[in-house]
Amino acid sequence: MDASLRILAVDNEPSVTLSLKFVFTAPRYELTCVDSGQAALAKLDANANPFDVIIVDQKMPNLSGAELVGAIRQRGITSKIIAVSAHLSSEVREAYARMDVHEMFSKPFDVAELRSAVDRLAA
Repeated sequence: MDASLRILAVDNEPSVTLSLKFVFTAPRYELTCVDSGQAALAKLDANANPFDVIIVDQKMPNLSGAELVGAIRQRGITSKIIAVSAHLSSEVREAYARMDVHEMFSKPFDVAELRSAVDRLAA
């Protein structure tokens, strides 16, 4: 892979974003972490280069993961999306599926499986 794999991670739990920074440290990854849906939308709106993969938490203040994904799709952004949350009810899973979310992981998630999913989606 010539270019870095651009990943946007959206999670309001610092321990999760710290874990993701550890998982995606290789030179092949360019990880950007934000702590809210609003910050993610601002980053997406301001960024000319699209992210390859967006990792979204479901339960966040002000804007849920599903609401964030809806706003991402309304903007015409076609990045691959992975949802990670301890709050993935069947209704939320169905909503994500309708919005073309590619993978869903329950917290706590296996970091090797998450990295594998990111690599697979970006291939």
